[in-house]
Amino acid sequence: MFQNGQRVVCIDDSFEPWVFDLFQDLPKKNNIYTVRAVKSGRSNPQFVVDDDANLSIGAAEFDILILLKELVNPNDPHSSIEQELGFRSERFAPLQEDYEENVEVEMIGAGKEEKGNPFSN
Repeated sequence: MFQNGQRVVCIDDSFEPWVFDLFQDLPKKNNIYTVRAVKSGRSNPQFVVDDDANLSIGAAEFDILILLKELVNPNDPHSSIEQELGFRSERFAPLQEDYEENVEVEMIGAGKEEKGNPFSN
C-alpha cells in the first residue's frame, strides 16, 4: 500500500482511448512521482449510451487509486460526489532509493607527490 509523500515510479502508461478525453495529465512510464493521496474508487468502467446519446457508467471495478503531486486532474464527471480522477495503484511501484551514508574514504598515497617516474618501483 502506498502512503502520502511516498515516491513512486510509473510502470504502466498504457491507457484506453477514453482516458485521454477525461484526464488532463497522465503519468509516463519510468517517470518518478510523489503520492499526494490514496483513496478508494472505481476503474475499468463499462460505459452505457442511452437512447438520448447520454453516456454513463453501467459498471466498474472497485480499486485503490492514487493522486500524484505532480499531476492534477479534473473531477470525475461520472461521479455524484466531487472527487479528482485518480490512477490505479498497480500502475506504480515504490521507488527504491539508496540511502547509503556518504563515507569518506582515505586513499593510500593520495596527495603525496613522489619525485621521478611515478610508475617505477
